[in-house]
Amino acid sequence: MKTNLYFDISKFEKIEDIIYFDEPILTHLKLNEKDYFLYLVDSTDSSDIFLLFQIDEDLIFEYLTKRKSLREIIQNTNFVNILEKDFAGNIIDTNIAMPVSLPEDYLPNSESFLEFNPVESSYYYEKIKEYNGKLYLLDLRKNSFYLKFSTNDRKYGDTIGFRELTNVMLKNVSQSYKNFVEIDFEKKFGNIIPIDSERNSMLRKVLDDTDLRMVDLKYGSFEIGLSTDKLMKTNIGFKEVKEWADNVGDEFKKIVLDDNIDKDELETIINNYTEEERNKIFEPIVKIMDNPNYDLTIRDNKEKKYHSLGLKKKDVSSKIITKNKIVQEQQITEKNLELINVTTIIDKNSNKKTINLEHTLFSTVQETEYPLTYQDFKKYGYTDNIDKNVEIKLRIENKGKQITLIADYLDYKFEVDVENDKIDEGIKKMTDRIYEYIVNK
Repeated sequence: MKTNLYFDISKFEKIEDIIYFDEPILTHLKLNEKDYFLYLVDSTDSSDIFLLFQIDEDLIFEYLTKRKSLREIIQNTNFVNILEKDFAGNIIDTNIAMPVSLPEDYLPNSESFLEFNPVESSYYYEKIKEYNGKLYLLDLRKNSFYLKFSTNDRKYGDTIGFRELTNVMLKNVSQSYKNFVEIDFEKKFGNIIPIDSERNSMLRKVLDDTDLRMVDLKYGSFEIGLSTDKLMKTNIGFKEVKEWADNVGDEFKKIVLDDNIDKDELETIINNYTEEERNKIFEPIVKIMDNPNYDLTIRDNKEKKYHSLGLKKKDVSSKIITKNKIVQEQQITEKNLELINVTTIIDKNSNKKTINLEHTLFSTVQETEYPLTYQDFKKYGYTDNIDKNVEIKLRIENKGKQITLIADYLDYKFEVDVENDKIDEGIKKMTDRIYEYIVNK
């Protein structure tokens, strides 16, 4: 191939034809690790006319993922080379031009967005997937907030112990958020989805979609960036539930992690949540704030400064969290219950009578068993993936102030501890854990 005295296009490496109709229309080239587009804009009886211009790699993927039009890219480049090439492939003329001076016929239309679907063998196949992943992360970071866990003990400098971080700080924030999600869902959809099992089933389906995404980390004093994912919820068909799932993370940050809970907001919290609900939501965070060895601060995004949480103020947290105060004032005595054997008699007319065997030789036991069946799972909305004939032996052990529930199922040991007057809660927790294990197995 003959080359023009001033321009040798043979030195460029061809990466791939992006648009091809009988002949290449738009081609990606490389030279000295720089990217170029070669764009066919006109043809005469004896030659083709191309625009050749340098392009950043990110711009290539913005174009290939339909985020930028080809017209916009050309108009925003510094300059373009206008090449005239004969049908034998020889460059017969070159010119340099500014984009604003290009004839309108040389520019694609304003709707020149590309619907590009590369095959697996394409140069762009994996790169577009990587780029979309990066865009997803960048998009999440735009709406992220940051939590900073720092230590007041200078023995280890600014560093946080791994066990302290995972077993206390992150665990407490996670527990607070989980409780907030469940309580908020119940408040929003208790009347819209009145059947408990259906509502519980719906919550389980969307629970993963409500999880805050970790978008950034910094070590030393541990900083974590969290964001509500509004992009990956296409599987939620219930419009109102999807809208709720899109915003529940932001609501948690606004209500629970607020850096300035004023008088009106405090009153709203007290009026909107019962004492039990407030304790479940706010107490895990307050426990971190009350620990003199650590500090928890928040900022809206990477550009803002960190601020203490509103819950750090005692006059605020003491009004929201009343559980400990009530226990101290009333000196409530912890219950120390026993497992009591009962027997149930069913007559021929299906009338049943339960007899308490208290004050007999059979009254107090340290251990008993309960058959966990399909009906128990169904009660809490777990019907998918559960065998209707399932029967799991649930061992219940009395340990004074608490009860331990133990089940061996599918070669795995499940164990739950609850207060000794909350056996129903223990059974629910056990069904939750077993179902989660079945689904994820």
